[in-house]
Amino acid sequence: MTPLRFAVIGRGRMAAAMRALIGDAPLDHAEAVYIASRNRDHAGDVRASLASGKAVLCEKPFAMSAAETADLLSQAQRSGLLCMEAVATPFLPAVAAALEAAHGGRLGTVRRLEASFGYPVDAGSHPRLFDADGGVLADRAIYPLMLALIALGPIADAEAEVERDADGVDIAARFRVAHRGGARSDLSVSFVERLDNDLWIEGDAAAVDVAPPLLSAQRVRFTRPGAGRRRWGSRQHPLIRHLADMGSRATGGWYGHGGSPYVHEIAHFTALFRDGAVESPVISHDRMLAAARLIEEARKA
Repeated sequence: MTPLRFAVIGRGRMAAAMRALIGDAPLDHAEAVYIASRNRDHAGDVRASLASGKAVLCEKPFAMSAAETADLLSQAQRSGLLCMEAVATPFLPAVAAALEAAHGGRLGTVRRLEASFGYPVDAGSHPRLFDADGGVLADRAIYPLMLALIALGPIADAEAEVERDADGVDIAARFRVAHRGGARSDLSVSFVERLDNDLWIEGDAAAVDVAPPLLSAQRVRFTRPGAGRRRWGSRQHPLIRHLADMGSRATGGWYGHGGSPYVHEIAHFTALFRDGAVESPVISHDRMLAAARLIEEARKA
């Protein structure tokens, strides 16, 4: 498939990583725009890119409010332009295998999902995370929330607990979600502690665990139902992970991402663009808006 010509907007670490992966064409020659600017600028950059006739792949958070998210998605629909929030995790082969097991019946009737993303960070080394447009809800919540929406479907009810620092910045959050189909998800994000950083889905026939680190996962383990939830703890140490990776290659639990955790997301977006799609069936507009509403409600907690 012919690669898309992307223009990349932004200056930070993520913008640099994407320029290295997909290049950076002049805007007037680009077919699509990858937005990796400051969080507070995302909505304006999305709006301007759509107005200029470009497809949009935008870093999280897509916008700073649910209303703004809805307005931008409506603009994309009216324009007939592909527009998607850049959440790469569901496209990793390991995560995709777990989601397929949940959808395809291998797990039986799915009852529970747990997912987390948490590592300690501080304002000295990551100042933007603690700015007014930062916080753990803007930076990390979308990852487990989107996985729960994909795996378990629409939400019936949700509650959130949020921890804030002395300056009022949200630094940890936990979501307990009831889905319309009857399953439940427990989702956590943190700036202050190392969480399990995995994805676990249990059905009445089997369970599947995607090993950490979730955002670049490459190992999957299937177990019998009721076998218990693995807690990773010290198993996240790089040496222990390396040994586990070697074992997974031998036992069939290895789902390599090919060297970049973003390449599969870019391939998905490119295929959608070539097919003339306006939205992704995975990171759909409905799911983007549902996640934005949950995050907005959590900010009020």
